[in-house]
Formats: sequence, structure tokens, C-alpha cells
Amino acid sequence: MKKSLLIGTAALLLISAQASIHPITVNAFPQVDKPTITSSGNDNSSNRATTPKVLDISGHWAEHSIIQAINKGYVEGYPDGNFLPNKNVSRAEFVKMTISALGIEVQESNGKWYESYVHAAEAAGIYKAGDLEDTNWIQTLTREEMSKMAVRALGIDQVEDKQWMYLATKNGIMSGTAPGELTPKGSTTRAQAITVIERLLSAKKGDKLAVDKYAVAAAEMYWHKTNIFTVAEEIFNSPENDKYTNVKMGIRSWNINKLTVSSPDKSVVGQVNSLTAIDWNDPKDPNRRLLPSKDKLMLRIGGKQVKFTDDMKVYVLVWDSEMVVNKKPKSYPMNRLNLIVHGYSGNRNGIDRGTPFFDSKRELYGLVIPKENYSTSGELRISIETISLGAPLYASRLSTSIHTR
Repeated sequence: MKKSLLIGTAALLLISAQASIHPITVNAFPQVDKPTITSSGNDNSSNRATTPKVLDISGHWAEHSIIQAINKGYVEGYPDGNFLPNKNVSRAEFVKMTISALGIEVQESNGKWYESYVHAAEAAGIYKAGDLEDTNWIQTLTREEMSKMAVRALGIDQVEDKQWMYLATKNGIMSGTAPGELTPKGSTTRAQAITVIERLLSAKKGDKLAVDKYAVAAAEMYWHKTNIFTVAEEIFNSPENDKYTNVKMGIRSWNINKLTVSSPDKSVVGQVNSLTAIDWNDPKDPNRRLLPSKDKLMLRIGGKQVKFTDDMKVYVLVWDSEMVVNKKPKSYPMNRLNLIVHGYSGNRNGIDRGTPFFDSKRELYGLVIPKENYSTSGELRISIETISLGAPLYASRLSTSIHTR
């Protein structure tokens, strides 16, 4: 098959500053008595009342999950008749709810009320020392901490740093706080905690759960600074890669430790900050905010400027890199790295390699990748390299994917 190199020399200039992502905050409630949770666990009591008398959940987004949780008996409302779905939940409260919901045996303890549940979680592999920044169990639970316990409860324990939220979203256990937003360090409410536990129970029964694809893409970015294996999955993470069990292919081959290139004497060092895939054909893709409006987005093809059109079937890969050390600016004049995709050949009205985009405010770099009318050599390799004027090139391979086309 035809081989070609896609070299990321495209410049993308934005008319306004890149939109920033702000965590969605939840108002903290004063610490009150822990929720009443039965010790019988998930008893599947379908004969319980299906409309518990709680005053403050009618119309709440998690109403259905809360009613299910109360009916199953692992959580109840407060004595005043309220449930307080938006109240922050502590680490201890979440552990107790999870252990009770899963029906895990708890040994009596003479210590603090939650210690027996923590011991049960450790014994069941749901919690391991080091999963939390500290052992203050009455501290408000963060969303990332919740993802760790939920993923461990699924029986997954071989996890890379920051991969927890990816696995939780990929398995449908968690969703985003807004399209494309995760808020890993954000607090967890009672409603959010119960929703996650209900999804966990469904997953363990083998139910197929809905997946928030924007949350998965954001979680992949949080994990290893790219989302290409989620957004452009059919190209860079096709099922062919799963056949290789002894060699890491596709998403498993991406190595965050190789996002830096340098000369042997460290006089020249470049690093990758992010590689963001944007689905041009998805108007709801949250990362489209990184791009200017369509009328401001230009391709340079064959020396001509060509406007983007709605019918272009492409992915836009926005490339953010920089030279963090450059003691040889004459030899390495560009404050960025090249992005290269080996083994890919596409053609969509001339779009077959990185091309320039222009605006007057900001400059980004990347590639335009056709979704159709392309071929591969069978193996796609993503690499980075320095840009030099007659000086040695320093390169690093980031991933290898099998994709026959």
C-alpha cells in the first residue's frame, strides 16, 4: 500500500484566546450526621416501596437512582424527611455505601464508625493504601478518588497514574460534569455517589451501560495528554490492536514518558503539552472551542488558501508543543516540534498532510486527517522531532497502531 508521511507543519491562528476549562463547584454543606445505611447490603428487595417519602428529590436529576438506592436498603434519608442530594459526601460515607450496596461482609470494630467498612474495602480490594492523599476519612470525597474505588470494585487493579477516570468513564460508571469536563479534584455529592454506585451494581450484573464519549475523551486527555485513541478510535485504536497481547499496540503503546525529546547534552529540549483530536463533523465536540469559526479557518493546499467546509470528513489534530530549553536558537529556530504520522495516506480534495490555518490572533499547529478515501501501510506510527536548520534531528516515537486499509 502507498506510504506517506503526515508532517505537522500546519499553523492554526485563533481569533480569540483558547477557552479554559473551569471546574464545576458544588456548595459544601456543613457536616451532619452520617446517612443511615443498612448493614444488610444489596438485598435486591424488589418488594420495598418504590416511592420513598423523601421531600427534596422530586425532579432532581438523580431521583431515579436515589429511589433505587433507598429501595435496595443501603442508604436512607435524614430524620427530617430530606435526602440532601446535593450535600457533599465524605470518603467514609462513600465507602460505607459501596460496601453495603455490594453486600460485602463487615466485621464489628470498636474504633470509629467507618473503620470496619474501610477494613472491609481493603479486604475486598476496593481500597488500597495510597489511593488517597491522606487518611482523613471524613474529608470530602473527590471525583477522582471515587473513580479509584469504583474501578477497583470492577476488579481492575493494573492501572496507570491518572488512568482511573478513563477506566471509570470508558466502562460507563462515571460521566462528565459538563460536556468534555471531568472535574477530577471536584467534590462529590450524595446524588453523584449513589448514581455511580447504581451504575457499578449494573455493570457487575453484566448490564450494558451508556457511555459519555466526551467524558471518555476528556479522561484520556487527563490520563496521557491526548484523546486521539477515543475521538479517532477507528484509525488509531481499531480492534486489530487487541490481537497483540505480547506487544503494546494502539492506545496501550502511547508512552507519556516519551513526550520529551532532547539532545544528549540537554542543550535542546522539546516537549509535548497536548495532542487534541477534534471531530470536524461533530458540531457538539467540546474541543471545537479550540478552533476559530469556520469562516476564519483556512487550509493552505498547493500554495492556495482554502476555506474549511461543512462537508469535509476529517479529524483536526491540534498540536501543542514547545522548546523548553534551546541554547542553539540559530540551529533550532522554531519554538515547537514536528508531529509525524508514518504509514498513512489520505486524500480529500487535496488534504493529505498537515496544512496551514490562518487567523490574526493566535497560532496552533497540527494535522488534518481524512476519515475516508485513505490507505495505510498496515502500521501507523506517531512520532515527534525537532525542527532544525542543518543540525541533528532528535526524535521520539509516541505510539504504534495496527490499521489495515
